Amino acid sequence: MSMRRSHTLRLAALGVATASLTGGALLATAPQSAAAPPSSYTVKGVDTSHHNHDATGRPIDWKRVAQKNAFTFLKATQGSRYEDPWFARDFKAASATSLLRAPYHFFDPKSTRDGAAQADHFIRTARAAGYSGTKPGELPPVLDVESVWVNGKEVCPKALRAGQLDIFLKRVKAAFKVTPIVYTRASFVNDCMAGKGQVFKDYPLWLARYGSGSREPQSVPGAGPWTFWQYTESERVPGVPGAKNTVGTADRNVYRGTLAELRAMANLGGTPTPPRPGASWPTVKPGQRGVDVTTVQLLLTARGHATKADGVFGSDTTAKVKAFQKAQHLTADGIVGRATWTRLVTTLKAGAKGTAVKALQHQLTTNGHTVNADGVYGPATTTKVKAFQKTHRLTADGIAGPNTWAALVSR
Repeated sequence: MSMRRSHTLRLAALGVATASLTGGALLATAPQSAAAPPSSYTVKGVDTSHHNHDATGRPIDWKRVAQKNAFTFLKATQGSRYEDPWFARDFKAASATSLLRAPYHFFDPKSTRDGAAQADHFIRTARAAGYSGTKPGELPPVLDVESVWVNGKEVCPKALRAGQLDIFLKRVKAAFKVTPIVYTRASFVNDCMAGKGQVFKDYPLWLARYGSGSREPQSVPGAGPWTFWQYTESERVPGVPGAKNTVGTADRNVYRGTLAELRAMANLGGTPTPPRPGASWPTVKPGQRGVDVTTVQLLLTARGHATKADGVFGSDTTAKVKAFQKAQHLTADGIVGRATWTRLVTTLKAGAKGTAVKALQHQLTTNGHTVNADGVYGPATTTKVKAFQKTHRLTADGIAGPNTWAALVSR
C-alpha cells in the first residue's frame, strides 16, 4: 500500500491524505506505542493491487498465499473512475480459498465535493465482483486515505476535506451494512489534517509503520489504537509472482486479536465486538517491550516492588514480578497473566496520586485518550477515563476499577 511503490493498498476504511504513509512530522499529542514486534502477532495477511502483477503479468496463486496468511485486502478502485484491472479476478480467486477478504478504495479527490461519487464508484465495482460485505469470509470494506503523487512527489491531496471522508464512509456503511475499516497513519493525519483525526474515531483502524522493530504504529489523534498493522511493503510472499520465477513481494500485515475474533468480523460466527471488560487480560512476559511492560513496572512500584519503568521486560522486572507473585501466593513464574494482573491493578479515582495513576495515564494515551502522565488523578484524567469508559460501554463514572483496567490493557 506504499504510495512510493504505487497506489497499491491504502485500505478503504477511513482516512485523509497524509504527506506519506511512511513518514511525516508527528505531533506530541499522538504518542507512538512501543510494544511487541510484528512477529509476535499470529494472525497475518497481505494486501495487493495490480502492482503485484506488473513484474510478470501473471496471476497470484491465492491457494498458496492462503497457506501462510489468514486475510487479504485487495485494491478495487481509486478516485471516481479508476478500477484496478486485476481486482475482479483476484477477488474471485481469493474467495475460493480460506482467506478472509475485502476490497479497498484509494481516496483520490479531484474536487472538494466528490466523496459521494467515489463511494458510488467503489460500491458498484465491489458489488460487480461479488462482494456484499455480509457473506461468510468477507471482512468490512476499506477506505485508504493517504498522500497522492503529484509531479513525482507525495503530497497532501489539495481537495481533501474531512466532510468528504465522512460522506464516503457513511455511504459505504449504508450500502454494505457494515462499518468500514480505515487505512491511514498518524503522520498523515498530523500533516494533512492538522492532527484532527476525530472523523476516524468510530472505525477500526489499519495503520502503517515500517521497519519499526517493536514500535507499533503511532495512535491517530482523536481516533484510537490500531486493529490492523501494515508493518512492511516488501516481504516475500509465496504465491505472489516475482520476476524471473522468483517469489514476489507484497505488503504484509498483522491483526491485533485472535483468529476467532477476525473470523467473527468476517461473518463466520461469534461476535465481532471487543471482548467484554475483564475477559481478556494480555500475557506480558520476559523479552517484551512497550506500554504494557511499563504499566506492569509502574504497578509493581505502586505495590511496593520498586521497578525501573523503562518498558523493557528484563531480568530485574522478571525478578520483581516473581517477588510480587510469591507475596500474593501466586505461581512465581515471572509471567504476568490474568491472575497477576488482577492483583497488580488497583481501583483509582479523582484525588489519587502516584505511579499507579501514571500507569493509568500511559494506558489512556495509548488508547487514544491523551493525557499528561504526571501521576496526579485530576480533572483532566477523570475526563479522559469517562470518555474511555463511554466508548467501551462501561459505566462512565470516572473511576478506574478492574473492568476499566481490563479494557485498557486488552485492546
